[in-house]
Amino acid sequence: MSQLTQSIVKHQHASWVELRSDRLLANLEALRQRSGTSDALAVIKANAYGHGLNEIAKILDGRVNFFGVATLREGLELKERHPGTPVFLFGHPFPHEVSAAIGANLVLSVSSFDKAKEISDCSEQLGRQTRVHLKIDTGMGRMGIKVREAAREIMKIRALKGILLDGIYMHFPTAETDDDFRAGQVAKFSALIEDLDRGGIAFRFRHAQNSAASLNLKTPMLNMIRPGLALYGIYPGTGFADAACLEPVLSLKSRITLIKRIDAGDSVGYGREYRPDRETTIAVLPFGYSHGYPWAAWKKACVLYKGKRYPLAGKVSMDYLTVNLGDRKAAEGDTVTLIGEDGDERITADELAGWAGTIPYEVVTRLNPHIPRIVLS
Repeated sequence: MSQLTQSIVKHQHASWVELRSDRLLANLEALRQRSGTSDALAVIKANAYGHGLNEIAKILDGRVNFFGVATLREGLELKERHPGTPVFLFGHPFPHEVSAAIGANLVLSVSSFDKAKEISDCSEQLGRQTRVHLKIDTGMGRMGIKVREAAREIMKIRALKGILLDGIYMHFPTAETDDDFRAGQVAKFSALIEDLDRGGIAFRFRHAQNSAASLNLKTPMLNMIRPGLALYGIYPGTGFADAACLEPVLSLKSRITLIKRIDAGDSVGYGREYRPDRETTIAVLPFGYSHGYPWAAWKKACVLYKGKRYPLAGKVSMDYLTVNLGDRKAAEGDTVTLIGEDGDERITADELAGWAGTIPYEVVTRLNPHIPRIVLS
């Protein structure tokens, strides 16, 4: 899409998301450089962390080893629109979903012998073999074969004719912290891989490095990174900014739909929580919690208008935000930035999350999928 077309499309929308493809690719390269690993599984589950599944997939298509998703629906959508990049399904498919997943040539995660057999049997019925990655539970406590049982279970799984053992992986519950627990997980996983290797079972892909571990863990035992949040330029925790230079991919913008002057003592919004002590200008934005703006942020949140910060005026509504512009002159149709940059000012998803008392993951993944996503170079 040309810049002119983008401008025309953008002006048709009251609110929209802008995506910087150059920043996405730069973030991916920074994570590769930091980890010393070129192979990558790009985690684009949850509508690419709210950024837009197909928009992000189009940018990354052919540039990563796998797209990682959590649901069959997202996997099927990706295979239909971007068939060139393998899709890895993290989720545990229900029995009625297995044939569709196999038919779409998804790479499946296996957390038990029973699920492996189910996949194998279905694959044989369809006259094919299905690539799987075995998940090992080294301490996350959710999905995965318990590490102490894994060698025995994997020996059984290897005998199944309908599957191909393509990868093995694990997950850190505290990847942000380089502590004894994480080190113990790495040691257990490494010992398992060495044990399997001696038994003649090798895996093409061995992965555990989520965003945080891509930034703070290097080990030759792992040969593919698996970034999610960091891929989109959002640091997975405090203290990571020095590890690599990442830039936010997403900006969130809306247009002023109404300008009005209100008198001192007049109230704005539900609960009459905002009542100015002098005459002031209120701007109404057609964006609320139904679009994904966190309701809990209303007491502290600001937006950007013409390079300056302005606070919200009252509670977030389902469909609207109200902003206190003071005596600033503004016009209906003017652009306001909710997340992103305007002049020398910037509001990040992390900052908005702090105002709401939540995490940046929740802020971006809750952005309504119906909001237009516009890709910029």
